[in-house]
Amino acid sequence: MNQRWLKSLYWLLLIPAILFLVLFFLLPLILLVEVSFRKVDRMLDILPSFGLDQYMQIFTSPIYGHMMIDGLRVAALTAVICILLAYPAAYGLVRAPNRLVRTILYIILVSPLLNSVVVRTFAWIVLLSNNGLINQFLHWLGVINHPLSLLWNMKAVIVAYVQVLLPFAVLPISTSLADIHPSLRHVSMSLGAGRLQTFLRITLPLTIPGLISGSMIVFSLAAGSYITPLLIGGSAQPLWSLNIYQQAIQIDDLPLAAAMSLLLLFTVLIIIMALGYVLRRWEKRVYG
Repeated sequence: MNQRWLKSLYWLLLIPAILFLVLFFLLPLILLVEVSFRKVDRMLDILPSFGLDQYMQIFTSPIYGHMMIDGLRVAALTAVICILLAYPAAYGLVRAPNRLVRTILYIILVSPLLNSVVVRTFAWIVLLSNNGLINQFLHWLGVINHPLSLLWNMKAVIVAYVQVLLPFAVLPISTSLADIHPSLRHVSMSLGAGRLQTFLRITLPLTIPGLISGSMIVFSLAAGSYITPLLIGGSAQPLWSLNIYQQAIQIDDLPLAAAMSLLLLFTVLIIIMALGYVLRRWEKRVYG
């Protein structure tokens, strides 16, 4: 009787979260699917009839294919750079000399997340603009005579992406590193392995789950972000997420924006599922 009451209590505790997900995730997703199949007139007003016009427009135009590839390529490159920068940072966090230093480092890591993405992106504009701090400093050193064009290009977008999303890569990797018992490294080195060999054969394989998890988070966030490329790269950047924003807000073609959003969601979901499969296979290989 007590177990039945506990199970009922568990379900009662889940009801608010389930209702929240249904109201603010499932229903909007269903409406998005419904809008994506709506037809529009010449003034882009939504008609009551349904069709595949938006999807035919996307799949028959090579422009959309190039935008999708560019968006996924930028997201993948951002994920790779974040992982390469996050691993030594996570290693330093875990191997901090004491708890106070570790706490301070975690505060420094998490504190940028407390600010708005817009604020952090505008900070890059202050740094990279023609009269920004970097150009002024280089001009003061006599390195340049004219301002460098550091904004309104894809390189600046990737740099801003990395700064914004780097904490999301550090946290999963640091969790994986913290889960490794120190005795494993001591045993490896006592058996004759050097520091590099211990890292390659013990530490790195055991942190692969953190690397994959961080890559999944950074990739999915970068693939769907539009504020950073809009402010740093400009509206002319051929990114899928930025074009969704333009279709929905500027052009007001809601069915096309809905269709593009669903295709982006479906594509990112396939990539995340593939990475999840690799993660499960690796964990099965390591832990049995």
